[in-house]
Amino acid sequence: MKKKLVSVLLTAAMVATMAVGCGGGSSDSGSDSSDSDGGGSGKEMTYWSMWNSTEAQAKVIQEAADAYEEETGIHINIEWKGRDMKTLIGTALEAGEDIDLFDDDYMRVVMNTKDYLVDLSTLEGEEEFEGHVMPVILDKAKSWGDGTLYTVPYQVYTTGVWYDKAMFEEAGVTDVPTTWDEFLDVCQKVKDAGYNPLTCNSDSVNLLYGFQLARYIGQDAVLDCFNNSNWANVPEAKKAAEDIATLVDNGYFSPNAPAQYPDGQNEIGFGESCMVLNASWIPNEILQNTGEEVDFGFFPWPSVEGGVDGAEASMVGAQGFGINKESDMQQEAFDFATMIATGDYDLEMASSVNSIPADTDNTEWPDAIAAAEPYFKEMTKAYDWAVGLETNPDFTPIINENVVKLIQGDITPDDFIAALAAAQ
Repeated sequence: MKKKLVSVLLTAAMVATMAVGCGGGSSDSGSDSSDSDGGGSGKEMTYWSMWNSTEAQAKVIQEAADAYEEETGIHINIEWKGRDMKTLIGTALEAGEDIDLFDDDYMRVVMNTKDYLVDLSTLEGEEEFEGHVMPVILDKAKSWGDGTLYTVPYQVYTTGVWYDKAMFEEAGVTDVPTTWDEFLDVCQKVKDAGYNPLTCNSDSVNLLYGFQLARYIGQDAVLDCFNNSNWANVPEAKKAAEDIATLVDNGYFSPNAPAQYPDGQNEIGFGESCMVLNASWIPNEILQNTGEEVDFGFFPWPSVEGGVDGAEASMVGAQGFGINKESDMQQEAFDFATMIATGDYDLEMASSVNSIPADTDNTEWPDAIAAAEPYFKEMTKAYDWAVGLETNPDFTPIINENVVKLIQGDITPDDFIAALAAAQ
């Protein structure tokens, strides 16, 4: 990192904000309201952000931008695009929009826009920055770039089942489940206690099917099935659908499932449902959406009989900054991005939104997600988001549509497999 940024990190005031996580949301495309004269330097950087201006992540980023401008004289014009970023950025880059820096899920940044990104190893301070990145995150990011780092990861997450500890206690559940049969037993106990065992949002149901299939055959085989349309030729693909149908038939899903974001997950805050499979931003989102401070527990998605993966394998990841290779401010954009991903701003981001610190020098996890830390430390296999089922933007909606139908009981497992096979 350049020395000029060290002084920014040391002198910046801490942010005190309420937090919100990373689920879907509406777009807020207005830019920041600060003066855009470049602080007297005549320079301006354009940054498209995946956050909405009212979110806690945006507040941390805006404070960093203000400090960066004060230190360097470079004004950062921030366009708050919200979660529409994932559908906007590719078209914008292809059209030659004047964008220096943008952020999104770090896998999408590389997989969907790599042709427009600068190789970060060409920039000053990149090698030092790599020393601050968790190996599991760094290795995954480089794997999508054929060994090259194209994104600056920040706001790290892990994935598994988040549950209300009080409901488990009331239901007489003393141990978290590790196998599928144990999981079904827990679901029944929670149902008998008067709660919906499981809830989910319609935009994240691919996680359920992806995890269950990967427990049987592992991510590489899931991707092979996905990329080569082998749905009808892989018995486990149907078996995973049958397992989800079992949850439906036993009444373990909320009657509203899958609900629109964030209504499904909010049922936990409202005391209606107990468990949700999702990322570590969920506790924070539920707090912000419902105002209820749930004491969350965590466990990895259970293993299955005859399967190849268990608690050692999970979806982990981060948000990530991408720098436009056509930008004439590549170094400045990198300096600003790493300013947020390390040091005081990374720590403030983690505490503000209850996320895992991205900088390996920041070791304290927020209390709201601390239950996941022991499992995270033991993880040896890093799944992609939705175990790779969202790597094809054309086919992802088809999988999503049919998993939704499966959970709603509108199609059978045979119908499900036939629909996927016919669509590719």
